[in-house]
Amino acid sequence: MSRENGLLKRTLSNLAWLLAGKGVGAVLSLIYLGLAVRTLKSEGFGQFTLVFSTAQAIAAFVSFQTWQIIIRYGVRHVTAQDESALSRLTGFCIGLDVSGGIAGCLISWGGVTLLGPLLGWSNALSNAALAFCFVILLSVRSTAVGLLRLHDRFGVGAMADAVTPIARFIGAIAATLWNPTVTGFLIAWAIADIITAVAYWVCVLWTMPRSLRMSDLRQGWQAPRENPGIWRFTWLTNLNSIIGTGCNNIVLLLVGIFTGATDAGHYRLAYQLSQALVRVSEMFSRAVLPELARAHASQEADNIRLLLRRSTGLAIVVTVVIAVALAAGGRPVLQLVAGHAYLTAFPLLVTLGIAASLDLIGVSFEPALIATGHAGRALQVRIARTGVLFATLAVLMPYLGTMGAALGMVASAILGLGLSAITTSKALAKAQKLSDTLTNRP
Repeated sequence: MSRENGLLKRTLSNLAWLLAGKGVGAVLSLIYLGLAVRTLKSEGFGQFTLVFSTAQAIAAFVSFQTWQIIIRYGVRHVTAQDESALSRLTGFCIGLDVSGGIAGCLISWGGVTLLGPLLGWSNALSNAALAFCFVILLSVRSTAVGLLRLHDRFGVGAMADAVTPIARFIGAIAATLWNPTVTGFLIAWAIADIITAVAYWVCVLWTMPRSLRMSDLRQGWQAPRENPGIWRFTWLTNLNSIIGTGCNNIVLLLVGIFTGATDAGHYRLAYQLSQALVRVSEMFSRAVLPELARAHASQEADNIRLLLRRSTGLAIVVTVVIAVALAAGGRPVLQLVAGHAYLTAFPLLVTLGIAASLDLIGVSFEPALIATGHAGRALQVRIARTGVLFATLAVLMPYLGTMGAALGMVASAILGLGLSAITTSKALAKAQKLSDTLTNRP
């Protein structure tokens, strides 16, 4: 088997494990989402989603995406079989996770105080929202995720990842039976997040205990010296997180502020169902990044280009299949999950599905930029598409409400796909030139 086919085979194998974990979650998520919608009704579900989006937005603002840092810089230590250096890198990333979580708790106090009156939260709901934010922010697991993916333990990671939907499913049933309130569902989701974080770290301790040697973890402050450029990469991943995940949740908060909790609930439901595409996109991104990083570390520009071309082709096929299924089965799924009252969200579902389809087509572009050391260019693309998103919201939301927000997501996705394709092509041309230079060096 050729080296190129080996790269693609490992990527697809990694993706299969991720899909296995998410397959269970996809089915369970429809059930627990339906329980939340039917139990809390339109207004209550809208408030629940606004609290959840607030926590996710704040988490995005303080997240350093340490799983990407582990993969980007850890692959060199794994190749050199330098366990101590990898442990110090792990300690550095854990420090980032914890520091970000603590900073996020401080931000959430001010954020909830500010947003509560705008979103119509009672004092009790504001307190519950603040506690929920604390749990989400302090249940850190990004570094553990990166360690498992760095060592190709995608099967173990899939088992840990499946804990979230299972725990939410059980929690949703418990909330429905004993505490059918917004607070009850927030407690269920918070417990699920804690259990998932514990599961990930248990998996790391079980599969690679030497990566968590305390003597080396305490020396995490040495990681910047051993991994040149890590601080720049760290801040770039943070900005990527803010502009990506953070802005998506800010859109929902804006919908809640300007159109009310009920419309926010409709938007969130449509967005959640359309995320079937985005989840595939995210999983493919996470599966392909380690292989792109290995190819770049070995100065194999041809392999990067081939893997990118094949993965993009596969993504287009998957996009077409899922997009058709979403358009054909969207109405029945909406009625099954939420009931007849939510069928008005179908146009939102289709529009957000189009945006997600465009994101899936370009799924490999950002990992390619990150793996080849061009995280700054990935950030520039995100900044451009975010600017278009909020400009479109400003123009369309006053007239079209939630549909204006959905169309803004489409406009952002179109620009993002075009810019990502152009930027990645230029980055790979540069990598190819460097590879040719090294090959011809006497």
